[in-house]
Amino acid sequence: MRKTDMRGIILLATLVATAGGASAQGGDMDCSDFSSQAEAQAFFERAGPGDPHRLDRDKDGIACETLG
Repeated sequence: MRKTDMRGIILLATLVATAGGASAQGGDMDCSDFSSQAEAQAFFERAGPGDPHRLDRDKDGIACETLG
C-alpha cells in the first residue's frame, strides 16, 4: 500500500470516529450530564425552540435550576 493511500485511510477513519462522537452528543441529555447550570443553559439555548431534552421542567426558560 502506498503512503498516500494509508494517509487517506487514516483521514477517513478519523472523520468516521469524529462523526460518531458528534452523534453521541446529539442524544438525549439530562441535567446530570452537565457540571453546572450555566453549561446546561448554554446547551438549552443552542438546542433551539422547544425543550426536547426536558431541561426546563417548569417552562420558565431556565434549564436545570437544581444545578444552581
